Order: sequence, then C-alpha cells, then structure tokens
Amino acid sequence: MRLNVKEGRTLLVDGPASVNLLSGSAKVLGAGLEVGSKVVVRNGKRLPFEVIRNADFELTLGENSSFLEIDGGTIPKSWKDAVDGVLFSGELVSILVMGDVDRGKTSFCTYLANHALKKGRKVGIIDGDLGQSDIGPPATVGLARVVKPIVGLFDAQAESVAFVGATTPSKAFNASLNALKTLKSKSQEMDIDFLIVNTDGWVEGEDAINHKDQVVELFGSTAVIVIREDDELEPLLNTLRGLRTFIVESPKTVRKRGHETRKTLRELAYRKYLKDAKVLCCSLGHIKIKEGSIEHGDPISSDLMRMIDDEGGPLVGLEGSAGKFLGIGILHFIDLKKRILKVYTPVRGIIQTIHIGRVRLSLDGNELTDNPDSR
Repeated sequence: MRLNVKEGRTLLVDGPASVNLLSGSAKVLGAGLEVGSKVVVRNGKRLPFEVIRNADFELTLGENSSFLEIDGGTIPKSWKDAVDGVLFSGELVSILVMGDVDRGKTSFCTYLANHALKKGRKVGIIDGDLGQSDIGPPATVGLARVVKPIVGLFDAQAESVAFVGATTPSKAFNASLNALKTLKSKSQEMDIDFLIVNTDGWVEGEDAINHKDQVVELFGSTAVIVIREDDELEPLLNTLRGLRTFIVESPKTVRKRGHETRKTLRELAYRKYLKDAKVLCCSLGHIKIKEGSIEHGDPISSDLMRMIDDEGGPLVGLEGSAGKFLGIGILHFIDLKKRILKVYTPVRGIIQTIHIGRVRLSLDGNELTDNPDSR
C-alpha cells in the first residue's frame, strides 16, 4: 500500500513489514533514508520513520504487522542531550547502555551509533543482550563495527561472537562477564575509538546490580546511559554514583513485548542460525567438551546426558582453532561406548571445542524448557 506522510510527522511501523521511501525525506533513529531505499522491519520490532520533507512510502505488511502516524518525533530530548554529552569528547570512549526490558536500549544504541558516525568517530558495538541479541545468535555476545548509518543493530555485521549458553546472565553470571571480557579484548584489536555496549535487561536485585557493577569495572566506562520509566532503578543508580551517568527517559512509543513474544523471537533467531543444518558426527577423542567452566574428559556428566533425549538437546557453541567461534548447534546424541557424539549444525569447519549451553532446543528450534527472559 502507498502512504503519504506530511513533514513533521512520524510513521511507526511494527514488523514484519518492509518500507520503501518513494519520495521526500525521512530518517530512522538518526539514519537518513535515500529515495528508493527499502527498510525491512523485523518481526517483533518497531521502527520510527521521521519525516523531514513530505514523503511517500510503499508499505508491505506481514501477518500481525501494523502502522500508525503520530505528530512530531519519537526521540526524547533527554536522548539528544545525552548523545551531545557523550560526543563532546574526542577521546577513546566506552559507553554502557542500561535499563530494564522494553525500555529502548537497542534503539538508543542505534541512535547513538549514527550520531557518532556523523562526528567522524570509528564506532563499534558490543551487544550483550543475551536473550534478544541482534548481533549474533541468542545466548551469545556479539561485536560489530559500524561503518555506515544503520536502522538497527541487526544491520551491523558481527566480526566476533562469544558463546554464553544462557538467555540471561542470571543463569550464567561468570560466563557472561567472560564473554564481554573476550569481546572487549577483540575490540581493542580493531580500529575503534567509540565503543557502545548494549547490556541485558537484568537490573533488579542484589545479584543483578553486582553484575552491572562488574560490567562497569570491566569496561572502565567513560559514561553510562540509564534508560528508565518514572523513578525505577534507584538501587542501580546508587551504585553508579561518581560515574558520568546520563538518566534518559524511555520513549512513549517503545513496543512492549511479553514473555511469549520474546520467546518466539528467540526461536525465530535459532532457526535463522540453524538454517541448512545437518547432523555432524564427531569423535570424543578429537574434541573438547566444555560445560560451564568445566572441561570434560571422561566420563561425561550425568547432567549433560539428561539434557539429551528424543525431543532434542542442549544448545551448543562450536569453536575451531584458536577459540574461533564457528556457529551454534544442538547436541542430540552421545554414545560413550562408541565414543561419538552428534551435533545438528550448519557448521562445516573442523570443530575443536563444544561449549554446552543451558538452553534445551528441539531440532526445529523450539525451546524445550522454560528459559527465562533476557534480564
């Protein structure tokens, strides 16, 4: 369908949908759109098309997608002030973005990255949102370089991925920190002078605050952005006292997603990364198996064996030489007598290490256990 939107208004589109700018001028989260450009709005996502000059759009809407026109823009003034504040310095910086689920963290990271590019910064992003990752599969942490304007973190190509194996750091406290540490080290090897870290939505409770405190210590952050509604997150803010902290509001137009929606989106992502998967048979004598921080010889743990049945098995991260992440898979068979295992995966390289995750999947990518939301 074709739609004309007047200057000064914003078109909100909920995916799955595609939007083609036919005429006029518009931008999405600071990224200008050229006439003829096509933007895909993924399932579960909402994008704001801010019209700068009267614009004609061609919309192709999928199942359960929708759109809405509103007056004005969707970017709060506090976002603009925070971006101006963190871009004031031309030095090497790390910016942490924190907040509960469905507060707009990913959109803020996108908005910040686009404006940093305009200032000539060499931008990198670490996506630490394990349950709703846009850079890399679910249960991983991804690092990408941003070299051109983007409308979402999914537009940035992953250059390095670290497997955690859980969809929330509350179930993998140390593993999530180690993954962030690994990608921080990788980022220092890249030509980056402005690193944005999108954190998970686990922000309430003593353990969550301890986790975020360690993330801050790890990155030695130049600034922390906290996105919140009303007066929430006071305990977290108390731990950040003394740091350069910007408190920004959650946009009124942020799309709220329930537990089932987030689970569905993860399952869609598993299927994406398991596309063209086949059963790969490996010898236990030529491969390392790591379960959490434990590297197994023999015997394989009984806990691991119980995760495998006719329905499916644990999500696994597969590494090649020098610890290079190759992809994900599903471990669905182990024969200790014959000393073989079978992994359902699209990976075709030589696998040296298999990391066992805490998520159980069927071979068609459905979660078999009640995995908690990313928090």
